[in-house]
Amino acid sequence: MTRRRVTVLASLLTAALVGAGAAPALADGGSVGADVSRYQCGRPWLNGQAFAIVAVNNGLPTAANPCLAEQLTLASLTPGAGHPAVSVYVNTANPKPAAAAWWPSSNRTRRGAAVKTPYGSCTGGATAACSFVYGASLALDDLQVQGVPAGVAARWWLDVEAANSWSTSTARNRAVLEGMTTRFTAAGQKVGLYALSHEFRDLIGPVPATSPLSPLPSWLAGAADQGHAGKVCSREPLTKGRVLLAQWETRSGTDRLDADLACTVLSPAPKPSVAGVKAVRGRLTARTGAWAVGAKLAYRWTRDGAPIAGATKAAYTAVKKDAGHRIAVVVTGTRDGSSRAEKTSAAVKVHR
Repeated sequence: MTRRRVTVLASLLTAALVGAGAAPALADGGSVGADVSRYQCGRPWLNGQAFAIVAVNNGLPTAANPCLAEQLTLASLTPGAGHPAVSVYVNTANPKPAAAAWWPSSNRTRRGAAVKTPYGSCTGGATAACSFVYGASLALDDLQVQGVPAGVAARWWLDVEAANSWSTSTARNRAVLEGMTTRFTAAGQKVGLYALSHEFRDLIGPVPATSPLSPLPSWLAGAADQGHAGKVCSREPLTKGRVLLAQWETRSGTDRLDADLACTVLSPAPKPSVAGVKAVRGRLTARTGAWAVGAKLAYRWTRDGAPIAGATKAAYTAVKKDAGHRIAVVVTGTRDGSSRAEKTSAAVKVHR
């Protein structure tokens, strides 16, 4: 570290520890943190946060955050209450091959590492295979070049933003994130997805259960304030994983800082069961068990795993087309400040 960077870091630490600067105090029961990037360079943003998430890049996947080392050090001073003290996020993109600073022409990364893709061979075109290799290359550069010390980050969040360059193919865009996830995971890192819900849907599309993205947790942007963030926690996740964080922006004068609410686990969330007459015209009832205090429950009945149109009440009357098929109920619980929980009953066979 250069003499200048040591001096800057010392100044930031001193200011942070005495509570100087315009950053608002965000700690709320040990559950509120902040995420920081180049916008906080030289600013004493640390002011009571329970955790911090630091940008590895400088807006583009191929650029470095000039304040990464200092911000990681400041993040390490947080207590890690309700969420790990230090995580990082990285930018993602899928540009046209001709517009990219580098684009693969084989199953090797920019620095020569071999990549095995689920999409076959990359030959240099705008294909899912090449997009996967491109993502793997971005992840390796984030791990090996950008300067995050091994073991510092509890999780690497993939930042999906429409402001970056993307293909018109959601399948190829998804392949970039899959390549990044596979490489981070192979390096022993936990991964998550960070986005506005609508932008993720537009850019990435539906994620199959077989994709490595499917089980990843979500960090949802777009809350208006801390109260609204509690409601965002209970929204649907980006894929199948739990919503861990909800983000909103705070302002103090001309300074801005993104704050993040660590969503709690909705517990207990018991598995439901189906009671009643298991025959055509029989009334079936969802037995939910005792959920967490304050949880709101929603119901969805299924036939052989597929949703039954209009069957969204606690009770369901079997119809002729149910005969010989297996009926189950999915119970979804939501509560402000907690991520939603979804539990499915064992299926029962309906007789004629």
